Amino acid sequence: MKTPKPILDRRRSVRVYESVPFKIGHADYEAQAETVNISAHGALCIVHKNIPLMTQLAVALTLPASGSSKRSKTIRLKGVVVRRDKDPDSDRYFLAIFFSDIKAEDEETLHRFIEGRLSTSKQG
Repeated sequence: MKTPKPILDRRRSVRVYESVPFKIGHADYEAQAETVNISAHGALCIVHKNIPLMTQLAVALTLPASGSSKRSKTIRLKGVVVRRDKDPDSDRYFLAIFFSDIKAEDEETLHRFIEGRLSTSKQG
């Protein structure tokens, strides 16, 4: 699986390359997705469903236990598909999802998760 070529980097926050399975949904469907990378403001994920650009999605993201947190934590948020690329090696699609509606405490949870992953990778 080849990730899409990078585009001009306009990111507001640090991303970590982490595979986290999660669910996305819209109106009459639900789909499984898996992150390629994630930040407090969005994620690049891979899915089997061709979802149009600007589609608003409900996202249920379960972060694995990390750092001082001994339990996984599910956060629910809304996101918008801002980029879509066909995976040339499979029938799947890369979706960039911008987190458009996330509670402040959930955004902080994501920040802590990402910081934990960054500090772990620096130690390794």
